[in-house]
Amino acid sequence: MEPKLISYTIVDFQSKQDMELFLRRWEDRKDIWLKKFKDAGMLSNINTKIWDKENIFRLGRIFTYRDDRSFLNCQKIFRQFEKENSDIVRKISSSRGIVLDDNQLSSSN
Repeated sequence: MEPKLISYTIVDFQSKQDMELFLRRWEDRKDIWLKKFKDAGMLSNINTKIWDKENIFRLGRIFTYRDDRSFLNCQKIFRQFEKENSDIVRKISSSRGIVLDDNQLSSSN
């Protein structure tokens, strides 16, 4: 397997309402944003709602990229996305890495 780049992002919101607004906006324009990301070299996007903490309004976002050029191209699009949603107060923290092992499990394995 050729290594892929991955980014795992945690997004903390001040309130449940802010998180829901963010999710609504993402859902409303997701097809537009995903096309831009795909064209820039993103391979996948997974969004999760982190639920194991009480009174914490947190999302986890996982992005995989074809290569480092794709990652850099997508950063430009993320800046557009952030500008469009700058009225929603949130704290974003990201970690990046290279996929070393990717195990897809299914009933046929």
